Amino acid sequence: MISILRHVAPAGAPIGLVDLLRWVGTAASTADVTQALRQHICARSGVREAFLTSTGRAGMTLLLEAMRRLASPGRDEVVIPAYTCYSVAASVVKAKLRPRLVDISPATLDYEPADLESTDFSRVLAIIATNLYGSPSNLPSLAALARDRGVFLIDDAAQAMGATVSGRWCGTFGDAGLFSFDKGKNVSAIDGGVIVTSSDDLAAALRERLANLPAPSRVTSAVHVMKALAYAMMLHPRLYGIPNSIPQLGLGKTAFTTDFQLAAADPLLAALALTMMRRLDEFARVRTRNAAALMEGLRSIRGVQTVASLPAASAAHLRFPILCFDAITRRRTLQQLRRAGIGASESYPSALADVPELRPHLVPGFSVAGGRHVAHRILTLPTHPFVTPRDISQTITALRTIDGAGARFALKARTPV
Repeated sequence: MISILRHVAPAGAPIGLVDLLRWVGTAASTADVTQALRQHICARSGVREAFLTSTGRAGMTLLLEAMRRLASPGRDEVVIPAYTCYSVAASVVKAKLRPRLVDISPATLDYEPADLESTDFSRVLAIIATNLYGSPSNLPSLAALARDRGVFLIDDAAQAMGATVSGRWCGTFGDAGLFSFDKGKNVSAIDGGVIVTSSDDLAAALRERLANLPAPSRVTSAVHVMKALAYAMMLHPRLYGIPNSIPQLGLGKTAFTTDFQLAAADPLLAALALTMMRRLDEFARVRTRNAAALMEGLRSIRGVQTVASLPAASAAHLRFPILCFDAITRRRTLQQLRRAGIGASESYPSALADVPELRPHLVPGFSVAGGRHVAHRILTLPTHPFVTPRDISQTITALRTIDGAGARFALKARTPV
């Protein structure tokens, strides 16, 4: 039986009592809090325009709809990685577009270069770079490829706020980007999405599309406040084991659904997001330190593969991904970690090609061997500010249990795009 006395969540960003008090002050004292948050995001990221939505996936859907209005007729496909967050594919389908899967390299979790180069772009509207787990995709190369093929590039930094490539924020490459304030993100305001762009044409299309979105009701705002208070309390390792032990809450479960609302941002949550943005750099330093400690501890462990990153990249380390020798080893390691109270996760349970609800919507003719390889072996380790040196030590100890089998595997190192 797994103890619930102390359990580290798989991901999250703490909201403390001081943050809650500042939230009240921000909401009460800021005349137009949504505009203030938009201006703050623009100033931090260096883009000209920012637009707020109810959620990150709503933002992705609305962005794709705006892009389609600007594109030539017949552009109804969106290139996405074979293995990534299900909500990316769901947003494409919600926008009445077709996902075109391109395989990934297990060594980088980014697009496999040869597969991307050979993709048929004749009906493609956009490429999405997902910067998975806060590790930047090869954004300069993807931007160049998008320009060469005459398609949009969406730099989805929902998991990578604050990550950079050559000092430039993820989310700002290409034609538009996306940030998220969801519960498991770099900073959290429970929900909320941000679309960013420096394209005048795209900004105009977005203004028109977002103009008549439904506003949150008072009941919705009240629910958001209650969720924020519960999250602030229950994310702490002393209490997280309680909600984690209740199966009905579905914590950590991944489901494919297009049943989400396209709505305007809640000003109350915008005030919380503006409050929590003050802590982004602080959280990033802690995540970077924890990731470095995990990397150091893993150096001597056989049977696990860490993920390569771009030389010019600075990751946000939302989670620390590793690949285990095989699915059996992953299951055994996961059990060891959970017994130690470490919220490791198998992440997304399958490659997108193997999601039954999505498969009818996919452009046929895909090859996803790399995506399936990752889906069967990936394990993500927590890096958030509640992770202590003792937690990291316990994580390394648990991972060493697979070392005794002498398991070795070598992923063919494939050069990023």
